[in-house]
Amino acid sequence: MAERHGSLGYLALKKEITKGSPQTPNVYVPLFDENITTKWNIDDVNPAMGIKAMRWSAMKGMRDHSGSFTVLGDPNIAGYLFDMILTKGTTTGSNPYTHPFALSSNTNPNSYTVDIARGQVVFRFWGVESKELGIDFKDNKMLFKSSVSALGSFSVREISSVTGSGPYTITLKTDYDLVPTKGLVDNDLIRFYDVSAGTFIDATVSAVTGDTTFTTSANPTQISNGDLVFLRPATPSYSLAPEVFQWAKTEFRFGADASSALTASQTRVEEGSEWRIIHQFVPDEGTKRSGSYDPASLPRGLGDIEIKTKIFFDNPDDLNRFLSLPKRALVIRHFAGGTNQHELRITVNNMIPSEDSVALKSDEILFEEISWKAVYDTTDGQMFDAKVVNGVATI
Repeated sequence: MAERHGSLGYLALKKEITKGSPQTPNVYVPLFDENITTKWNIDDVNPAMGIKAMRWSAMKGMRDHSGSFTVLGDPNIAGYLFDMILTKGTTTGSNPYTHPFALSSNTNPNSYTVDIARGQVVFRFWGVESKELGIDFKDNKMLFKSSVSALGSFSVREISSVTGSGPYTITLKTDYDLVPTKGLVDNDLIRFYDVSAGTFIDATVSAVTGDTTFTTSANPTQISNGDLVFLRPATPSYSLAPEVFQWAKTEFRFGADASSALTASQTRVEEGSEWRIIHQFVPDEGTKRSGSYDPASLPRGLGDIEIKTKIFFDNPDDLNRFLSLPKRALVIRHFAGGTNQHELRITVNNMIPSEDSVALKSDEILFEEISWKAVYDTTDGQMFDAKVVNGVATI
């Protein structure tokens, strides 16, 4: 058994034409960490049976699929991440292109298929949408942190039989699911594992032909009942912007309303100032309806944005706002350089401070740390929105 280094893995994604209909991801994203897992939620069976064992038996529970990932704050990647959590409007411009995103009462965000290469095994999740999207900065570079849920997953399946003579038909066992081929797509890269011999055969899915069967033109005749098949890694190819979003090119602009905030002089805030977009699932793990172990859907709830700012404390203006709660707007502009200026713009149309702290420590600068609560702005007809300006024509 060979040790596998995490830096040789990858994360790739692709928008789904129909929610929950798996695709083969082809947009590769520079990944720092992830922890997306399938949870079996095993059900204990522990009736009164005249024994003192904690449980009599256990059975399959209703699965859910969730976790988070941290990726590089690249402008060309940003649009896909916002497309998972907010509703996209009409793209305008021509390199750079402007992609607007907002909460919509009528149209929900799009879903994606996500592949994560962990060693020689690719873990695929489909019906992936985001419930939280925020940022962090590592030194000067932006990192996106996205929390997601999915409708299903494919990693490894056990084989029941191999028949035919080119194309070969592979029949999968139904131990995991009654539809074990769900997640496979025509032309997927796969790898067979001969359990007894400890050897591998690389192949490609020719066609998914049924709930339990698919075909391949490669010769897997040494593979038989009890052997395994799994998705194998592709060769990643990245299409990134010339520069990432940077803390040094980030501007916080406050104003009485959104239009005045956009043109206001920037307020230079301290590290730790941040935003986080929330768009709930109800329930959080998805709806567990009859007929499948996996969630049937990821119904959307309400949306919000959380803002935190840290500014050196010199005058009582913001403290007075905390005490009197007047309307305040904020435009956050993250820039990245290159031939064409790329930007991520977060506009909060109306917000009030919910917490205001000025803590004194000896031998330290005095800072005012404020947590802001966004509210709906009746004049602008929204609470917040986002715009991604990048080199991607179609998201």
